[in-house]
Amino acid sequence: MNILIIQTAFLGDLVLSTGFFKRIREIHPEAKIYLLVNKGTEGILENFPHVDQIISFDKSIIKKSLLGFFRFIQSIRAINFSICYSPHFSHRSSIIAFFSGAKKRIGYKQAGFSFLLTETYDRPRLGMHEIQKLFRLLGEEEKIYKPELYYNSKSETFVQAILHENKILPKNYIVIAPSSIWETKRMPKEKFKELAELILKSLQLTLVFIGSNKDKTLVEEITKDLDGKVLSLAGKTNLSELSVVIQNSRLVITNDSSPIHIASAFNIPTLAIFGATVLDFGYGPVSDKQYVSEVNGLDCRPCGIHGGNFCPKKHFRCMKDQDIPRMFLELKKLLGESNVRTNL
Repeated sequence: MNILIIQTAFLGDLVLSTGFFKRIREIHPEAKIYLLVNKGTEGILENFPHVDQIISFDKSIIKKSLLGFFRFIQSIRAINFSICYSPHFSHRSSIIAFFSGAKKRIGYKQAGFSFLLTETYDRPRLGMHEIQKLFRLLGEEEKIYKPELYYNSKSETFVQAILHENKILPKNYIVIAPSSIWETKRMPKEKFKELAELILKSLQLTLVFIGSNKDKTLVEEITKDLDGKVLSLAGKTNLSELSVVIQNSRLVITNDSSPIHIASAFNIPTLAIFGATVLDFGYGPVSDKQYVSEVNGLDCRPCGIHGGNFCPKKHFRCMKDQDIPRMFLELKKLLGESNVRTNL
């Protein structure tokens, strides 16, 4: 039996879905499981043992050629699927599910073209973690399978070499991810710099900044003139290597973005910063030790499921009013104050 899972959402959604993939493997141990993901995200699933084959889908195909999209669908249909799970809720995903040929097509009632599915389940917008929403498709919403990620020895060797070269010990550094695809999910660089200065002044820990090539300038602006041990890995790691960096860290500080969920996969203490979005959307950390920093009392929050590229109210208080001293206090609690060496 062949099973297709369609998860062509953002990187963070894919990471959060890994426990769902594992559970499908447990339910169907004899099946060959194919996973369809957005091109560019497949690297995070390196060595992932619970699916048999990963198919990357280039969404730009649709924009370039409708014929190319239907050729892609034909290649999917040729595999002869029996079951299709579609935890992504775009119109496109429902179309792919329908044309996969699977007689059993499971997804959300709120999905675009959900009439093309044979079994649909309600997906609440608020009040339930994304993992629980996924498990609704299996009738097991009470379960919380934490994300699981794996990496190969090559990635581990690469990261260990960087740490050794910079005289950084594993579990003796904090990862900071200051960026996001969406502007209103980014705490201002001045705030990150303020928090970084507090950490470097008070704690004997290195700060390791992560991000894509596009984030290099942002990281440079934050780290410029910082007095302490700082390393920028922005644009220097692939997704598998990034997993190793996070897995070896003491704590992760990040906006509402994929590093939250990568940290959860390794149960790394997490300080998550929410601005335009809210925890009630279901994308918070599931690490045992966590703190979510947000500005309460703003009637304009949330302003969108993904935030946006500008503040609709033009004041951006959800990020500009973030309480850095309180954040630092909670950070020390996450680290375990009695186990933190200080410079004071």
